[in-house]
Amino acid sequence: MNQTQVAPAKIRHYRRLVRSIVSRHFGKPASRIVYKRTGLTNYVFAVNHLEGQFVIRISPDPEKINSFKKEQWATQKVREAGVPTQEVLAVGIETTSEPYMIARRVTGVEATHHPRRTSIVHELGRFAAIINSIQTNNFGNFFDWIDTPPKRLSWADYLDEEWGAEHRLSVLATHRILPESSITKLRRIIDDVRTIKTESSLNHGDLRMKNVIVEEEGSICAIIDWDDCLSTIAPAWELSIALHDLTIDEKQSFVEGYGCTSNEMSQMVLVMRTLNILNYSGPIESAVEKQDFKALGEFKLRLNGSLDLYCLD
Repeated sequence: MNQTQVAPAKIRHYRRLVRSIVSRHFGKPASRIVYKRTGLTNYVFAVNHLEGQFVIRISPDPEKINSFKKEQWATQKVREAGVPTQEVLAVGIETTSEPYMIARRVTGVEATHHPRRTSIVHELGRFAAIINSIQTNNFGNFFDWIDTPPKRLSWADYLDEEWGAEHRLSVLATHRILPESSITKLRRIIDDVRTIKTESSLNHGDLRMKNVIVEEEGSICAIIDWDDCLSTIAPAWELSIALHDLTIDEKQSFVEGYGCTSNEMSQMVLVMRTLNILNYSGPIESAVEKQDFKALGEFKLRLNGSLDLYCLD
């Protein structure tokens, strides 16, 4: 959904839905409802009410109710564990099959360009460890938030069936992003990873600075955007994404905050690198579809290690 091209009639329609949802949930109407052009797939509205300030997201996709329920479960669990995040008050679906979520508004600024980034990522690492300590009952996107998962998945099942490891490898091979020797090495590592005996735990799945809201002095007041949270291994899965955009000093600060030792990092570094590389399959497919050869060249440069100044392998 291109928010710059949303028809005014659509905005009016969803504003009416928000007005109805607010009155039904709080028992009194909103004093102000403002449409925000921030959602990629949802219609987002800021709501002022006697009860406080809130954000309501509505989706035109009926299946989005599952994502909202998952987010509600995850944010409640991590809040109970001491992780600051947005409070989700209610999730529901309108009679027109349009799911919605009511959350309390978070005040603060995005951490991406904050001058105290290093201390922020250290605190984020500490919160990541707490998130990953929450045990779950199934691997993948369907876990404790749903009463009966469509299927019980083992770790190996998740890698093959839901995450699509083999398809991701084929994307890299088909478009010659990596040489055949590297594909062979990645496949060997994935074969080893499948055999890991581990319990599943909650992972945020996108612990990057754009999803961290901080107060003016730099303390974290909320970790947001739990759409991609899932039940998988930790910390390799979480760190393979969380460390992706950080400088070398910030990476070390995050790891220290998490509590990983140098020996523990050394033992899982190949797994982290493999997960990180294979996570590029989606952006690569998108670049191929758009015939964005510049992006493909950049992916090839990056994934072949040409920008890595710290490792000879």
